[in-house]
Amino acid sequence: MTDDLNDLRGKIRSIVRQSVIAGRHATSSEDAARIQDQMIAASESTILLDIAAILEKRGKE
Repeated sequence: MTDDLNDLRGKIRSIVRQSVIAGRHATSSEDAARIQDQMIAASESTILLDIAAILEKRGKE
């Protein structure tokens, strides 16, 4: 379980890091917010699926 949570934590940190980097390359604050929102929305379903898989795995243990 700890490995699963560490993997999920790493994925979330990576998403945050990528959105910050992308936001820095935007030409305006509106662009930065839009880029960050798009990156988070695109990653949200993956993170939720990972959480569901962890919970299901834990329920079988």
